[in-house]
Amino acid sequence: MLAGTFLASFNTFVSAQQLDHLSQQDPFSIHGNISANVIGYHASGIENRARPFALMLAANATISTYGFDIPFSFRFSDKRVDYTQPFNQFGLSPSYKWLTTHFGYRNVNFSDYTLAGHTFLGAGIEMHPGKFRFGAVYGRFRKSTVPYENAIDTTRNLSRKGYAIKLGVGSEKTFVDLIVMKVNDDSATAIRKPGEVYIPAESNLVTGLNARISFSKQMWFEGEVAGSLYTTDVAAYGFEGLEDDPWLSRLNKITPVNLSSELLTAVRSSLNFKSRSFSTKLEYRRIDPGYRSMGAYFFNNDLENLVIAPAFNLFKRKLNIRGSLGLQRDNLRNTRKATSLRTISSVNLSYNPVPVFGIDINYNNYSSNQRAGRLPLIDSLKFFQATTNLGIMPRLMIVNDKYSHILMLMFNKMKLNDKNASTAEFTENDATIANLNYNLGFNKSALTLMLGFTYNKLQNYVFENSASGFTAGVSKSWLEGKIQSGLSNALIWSGQQGDTERSLTLNTSVNAGYQVSNHHSLRLNVFFIRFLAKGTTQEPTFNELKGDFGYVFTF
Repeated sequence: MLAGTFLASFNTFVSAQQLDHLSQQDPFSIHGNISANVIGYHASGIENRARPFALMLAANATISTYGFDIPFSFRFSDKRVDYTQPFNQFGLSPSYKWLTTHFGYRNVNFSDYTLAGHTFLGAGIEMHPGKFRFGAVYGRFRKSTVPYENAIDTTRNLSRKGYAIKLGVGSEKTFVDLIVMKVNDDSATAIRKPGEVYIPAESNLVTGLNARISFSKQMWFEGEVAGSLYTTDVAAYGFEGLEDDPWLSRLNKITPVNLSSELLTAVRSSLNFKSRSFSTKLEYRRIDPGYRSMGAYFFNNDLENLVIAPAFNLFKRKLNIRGSLGLQRDNLRNTRKATSLRTISSVNLSYNPVPVFGIDINYNNYSSNQRAGRLPLIDSLKFFQATTNLGIMPRLMIVNDKYSHILMLMFNKMKLNDKNASTAEFTENDATIANLNYNLGFNKSALTLMLGFTYNKLQNYVFENSASGFTAGVSKSWLEGKIQSGLSNALIWSGQQGDTERSLTLNTSVNAGYQVSNHHSLRLNVFFIRFLAKGTTQEPTFNELKGDFGYVFTF
């Protein structure tokens, strides 16, 4: 069955269109590409995992008018398409000097814990004349939806509208901003049928103070404190004596305050120092359990952490070292059964003593330990684990007019260490990955030879599995780069400990490309897999062949 999908995505014209350069922009232009692909597939020994033949046509283009970009795409294939979205989003943000306006679908960021990139449909303005900083947006933050009959992947949502205002003073290096955001659900936007679940209307008032203070060119402070008053049901019962409390009474006129309301806070601060050979950052964060804002999509909440991240370079920047050490805890209100304490540490070293040789070493350690929270903690069920990761990557590169030699080793060791004696036997994991690759390039003939060896091993309580093998390939360009061709092969032996024989996998790929002209190009890809199952392996022996031939017209 033939089906076509037209996707017109006007999600972002430009982040900020400069109107003062409008006369220098082209009045109209269009660029993009049109492609046609023919895909073939055949398998023996297993059921087909794709159709024997497939055809796909695609077009991607961008129309530009006076600097505004309008991208769209088109897809047509002989495979049935079950879901289409003919029109997505339209929006633009023209700017002139210190003035920027927003229209349509936009996502604006005022701070991390208030309005933080949530998409809305509406209008907004941002102004930064001199030391004055002002921003305001208004629009729909969520569209009302009604589930289709017998649909299981849609839910009922109420329409959500609101505004956000930012008022501040300063420059990009030193500023203080006060932010207020108010968003409400409209209970009248959804009609509930008899017997359906009640969907309460919610309301959210967020205020925040966001600042950056530069003490010098090398040292500065960044911080934000925000409070979110979130009401999960505007129709819930109110507090007794609300009218007698002047502060709550005035607040209730701005946003609903009742038994479903909760005031939550979030704090972020950091002290930064940066010089030519040394830099460091000391950061503190605390986010209340359940903190949320209708101006953001997601927060990692119920956590408090302290991180220090120094970095420095030595020997005329030949040696670069970066590290970090962080302490984190949750259960800030002691409402969970247990409290998790985490230690996060990492060290990254890069040493390049001479142009032809260098080495990178990375080490990470993440440990998590539980202690009693709301309830006593049983020792046999206590979670106390540490995960370590060591990566080493030395490299040797020798390049001259005739040849180029690149030798690279990638070694990675990962280990999960369970420090609880009651569960260690069943949860510990040990993984080793090693790859050695060598490339030899003949510069004048544009010929490259590749050879590699690989070794992987995974060991845990259930099994011990390993795989090893080698790869070999060749690539070459012809006619001054107009034709690109390549051939690669990989032979991998794998199996579990105790198998009488290991299974064998052969991967072969052939690719070619021809740039006919500046507007026309052809490409061909062929993939072949041969899997031989032996010994105690339960998988079947099979062959799999896939080919892809395509044509691309660029305009």
